[in-house]
Amino acid sequence: MSSPVRQVPAPQVLVRGEVLLQVEPELAEVAVTVRARARDRETALERCRAAQERVTAVAVAAGDAVESVETTAVSVHLEVRDRRAPGEPVATVQTRLTVARLDAVGELVVALGRLDDVEVSGPRWRLRPDSPAVERARLDAVRDAVHRARQYARAFGAELTELLEVSDAGLGGGLRVAVASASMARFEDSELDLDLTPPRQEVHGAVEVRFAMSAPDLEVFRR
Repeated sequence: MSSPVRQVPAPQVLVRGEVLLQVEPELAEVAVTVRARARDRETALERCRAAQERVTAVAVAAGDAVESVETTAVSVHLEVRDRRAPGEPVATVQTRLTVARLDAVGELVVALGRLDDVEVSGPRWRLRPDSPAVERARLDAVRDAVHRARQYARAFGAELTELLEVSDAGLGGGLRVAVASASMARFEDSELDLDLTPPRQEVHGAVEVRFAMSAPDLEVFRR
């Protein structure tokens, strides 16, 4: 009785493809904090409301340069600066402005920085979640993986025969942004202008790919 023929599995190659792109940012985020204190809560809230209206007016005046205005936090509390005296009511509103026209960021920051009871910080540069750069990084990582796998196969005198598995090796978290400026004071000079240079964004793509390849050339091992 003849013994069954044992199937020898095809050799496999597992590679990691990677790419690091440097691209221009697409958006800038400016954080605005309105903070007003007074002897009583009603006055603090009124001052805060008035200052927030001025912030909104600046954003509206910027037109389509400002893509969105979002309130991120509101607080009203007593601030004690001297234990021997009663605390003062403080009202605070925090707003995030998303700027789509990057050439308008400097002018916007100056206009906001001139307002009373207002603190400005940022800008924080970033890409859009659906940025074409993200897709490009994924595809370039796949191309890098195929190129590496072919190199390995050729080194053994073989060639790739089949795609077996593809897994995302962590493109999420590959978007890193830089903050160009810290908290800014109030600006008085009407001719003041800020020339801001957005830092390039790094987009990292990585993928793990497994291929089957043809039988290696045994002569490779005898050299």
